Amino acid sequence: MKNVIIICLMLAGYATSLLAQPNENATVVHREKMKVFDAWVGKWEGTSTLQMGPGTPHPASAEETIQSKLDGTVLLIEGIGKVKDDASDDDKIVHHAMAVLSYDRYSQEYKLKSYLNNGNSTDAWFKILDDHRYQWGFDAGNIKMRYSITLDPTAGTWAEIGEFSRDGGPWTKVFEMNLRKTM
Repeated sequence: MKNVIIICLMLAGYATSLLAQPNENATVVHREKMKVFDAWVGKWEGTSTLQMGPGTPHPASAEETIQSKLDGTVLLIEGIGKVKDDASDDDKIVHHAMAVLSYDRYSQEYKLKSYLNNGNSTDAWFKILDDHRYQWGFDAGNIKMRYSITLDPTAGTWAEIGEFSRDGGPWTKVFEMNLRKTM
């Protein structure tokens, strides 16, 4: 019995070492799949509006900083929304999020993991709809969220609409962002 355990441990160690070794083909696949996002990389600035229930949408300035990381196999996306504080005339952060976009060669799907500055995070789905049109989203209980992105690399513009649906009902716009590439 002792020999069986030792053999199992040795096989597990060998399998782990194989998985840990660099796989040049996997790196090439990931890099190639992520090239579709080359136009995303840079700094984007503009405006956003957030609709929280009935009433007037809340405007904010918006920035997206997008970096290619890990030898071109993932994107790191950071978004910040700010408004002027009437009392101090300083910028106040009203939205701060970060996401990692990658390609999973096993499921053959793009994956988006997002994080908010309040500690919340989500594993989102991500789709390429066609050239320079994308959509991502997630479910939060009975609420479904989706964000649609249209990028114009020639004009250097980014337009994004966020919508939610409760219990499979109609989609309601709750977020809009329009950015221009600055770097």
